[in-house]
Amino acid sequence: MASAVAEPNQQEETVELEAASIQVYTHRLALISPPRTGSTAVARLLWQHPSVTHHCHEPYEACYWGDQGPESVKSVLSHPMEVASGERVALSEVPRGGGLLMKEMSFQLSDAQFTQFVGLATAPPVFVICDPRLSTTSRLRIVRELNGARTFPPFESGWQSLREQVELCRARDLPYVLVDSDDLRADPAGVTAALIAAIGLPSVDGLENWSPRPGLRLVSPEVGALMSDARKEDDPFYRKVLGSSGIQPRGEVRWEREEAAIAAAGLTDDVAKWRHWYEEMRADPALITGRRAQRESNADAR
Repeated sequence: MASAVAEPNQQEETVELEAASIQVYTHRLALISPPRTGSTAVARLLWQHPSVTHHCHEPYEACYWGDQGPESVKSVLSHPMEVASGERVALSEVPRGGGLLMKEMSFQLSDAQFTQFVGLATAPPVFVICDPRLSTTSRLRIVRELNGARTFPPFESGWQSLREQVELCRARDLPYVLVDSDDLRADPAGVTAALIAAIGLPSVDGLENWSPRPGLRLVSPEVGALMSDARKEDDPFYRKVLGSSGIQPRGEVRWEREEAAIAAAGLTDDVAKWRHWYEEMRADPALITGRRAQRESNADAR
């Protein structure tokens, strides 16, 4: 997991924030994933639910990249983004009875931070996954655009941290949910319905479609202060999903090209390991399956 170590007062500050949050939100959801697995699309889907009124985007991000302390986490969580307007508001201004979605990258959380993060949730944490070959090549394209880098540290793929976090949940008998974004692409309505049921929200139709919001600023001011001017103007991490209008099928994948890009980045062996962990997660009973998968399973049984 990340090398960051929680400061002694972090637990105390988080407990104080949790007590305040309990008084404000009826629902608090935790969404965790490796980068480039489709987690922001899942977040956008959850925003469509009337029970989800506010969003906190990667509250631990500034700790990982900017060496900021627990005060940064508390600041982000205390100033959530109002989903309807896109504006950040003080926790004291949040109407009671709403819902908060907290989204975080797996590798940006230390063990202690992960425990604190999921401890704020009122539902099982949702882990979003997809084929590691695709998440890897997507991240390679982004880092190349941002700074010309040909590769990235394997730890920042997020797969090692995610595996450890899932194992931690198992060891502690903590319920959790796994969502493969390609399953969601293949059966948007079915997987969405199953996900909403798994996290205890009322059933609502049509969550998998939305209006484009290309001008929305997702990152917190704490993280924005660390970004280049070019990225502030047009963040490639969120450009496509914020301009989208809903869950869409994945286009044709040329696997030879993807694997060549992985090899050129020196990540072939790492991706092979991540794919093994991914297949283990695909076999986990906590994986959400939609109506299509259930029909195919029933057909196989017959």
